[in-house]
Amino acid sequence: MATGNGQVNDGNDAQKPGTTNENTKNVDKNVKTPANKASKANGKIKTFALKASKSQKQTQSQTQAQIAQASESAQIEEAIEKEEALETHDKVQQRHVILVCSILAAVLAVIIVVAGCYAYWDHKHGEEHNYQQLQTLTQKPTGMTKQGGLPAFKASDYNPKAPSVDLYVDFFCPGCASVERGLSEPLQKMQKARQINLYIHPVNFLDSKTKNHYSTRSASAFAYVSSHEPDKLLAFSTALFSKNYQPNKNNNREVSDQEIVKQALKAGVSKDVAESATKGTYNDYVNKATKYTLRRKELYVHMQDEFRFSTPTICINGEMWHYRKLHTLQDIPPTFIHSVGLARAQVGNPEILPSIGPDGKALPIQQKYL
Repeated sequence: MATGNGQVNDGNDAQKPGTTNENTKNVDKNVKTPANKASKANGKIKTFALKASKSQKQTQSQTQAQIAQASESAQIEEAIEKEEALETHDKVQQRHVILVCSILAAVLAVIIVVAGCYAYWDHKHGEEHNYQQLQTLTQKPTGMTKQGGLPAFKASDYNPKAPSVDLYVDFFCPGCASVERGLSEPLQKMQKARQINLYIHPVNFLDSKTKNHYSTRSASAFAYVSSHEPDKLLAFSTALFSKNYQPNKNNNREVSDQEIVKQALKAGVSKDVAESATKGTYNDYVNKATKYTLRRKELYVHMQDEFRFSTPTICINGEMWHYRKLHTLQDIPPTFIHSVGLARAQVGNPEILPSIGPDGKALPIQQKYL
């Protein structure tokens, strides 16, 4: 340590042990060592990495969001497409339904028009058409009238001065049997005496209710007998309406051809004619005569709230005789005899002809029978 003038005090200038120079510290802080540089570099790298990771996550998140959005958009588009497809399909189906309905409506309209035209034509010309078909039969019964009636007499026994009587029957009809049983005796007597010209019209309009088309088969056999032995026709009719034989809606029994032959034999028909009668020779006649008869409005009556043809029907000189007004079936014989212009005692007398003649109208039924 120096003292006095110009001397150096070593004690003041020297650093004491255990003390730190502030300047040195400041200098150390400002010095950039390799360790400090590395630490800062690592920090930057970590910061960059964090930023990069965060950026990557954001990118991934955005990408996923975009994918999700794209998927959602695709689903929406797909849903829209499906909805549009359904709408298109529905529209196509609707158009198809409309088209089908339009076609059906058009077809129905055509059918209605055709049916209407046919009904109109049938109403105006049906009777005439059926009449012409009856006239052009290839196999006509002998002596058949233009209306299809079969004479119950030989041609030589026709009496131009006597009234004509037309009897319409179906051999399956129980009502016909009841009327025939009451009238058969006076009819046979009058016909034999040539007081009337009797024509019988066998029809088959009940055929669908019979077994084995009995109405047609019996009527055809009847026409065959008329063609060959007309004088036996009324007796054959009586045999077909016999109580012990006639099939009807009450018993609906099945009748064989042989049974029809047997009834013809009972009526006095020859064996050859009887056995040939059931061969269906006049089936076409029966069908066409029935169709024409059912068209004839002048033969219609009110039956069960309907205005239609029914059997039995009786006409005198071409006009319907209204026996249905009578109280009982027992009143039919006496009122019929009166209506043709005969008294009971005159029936069967060839010297006396009915007062109405061949052209007169039937006499009214007496009031006491109405």
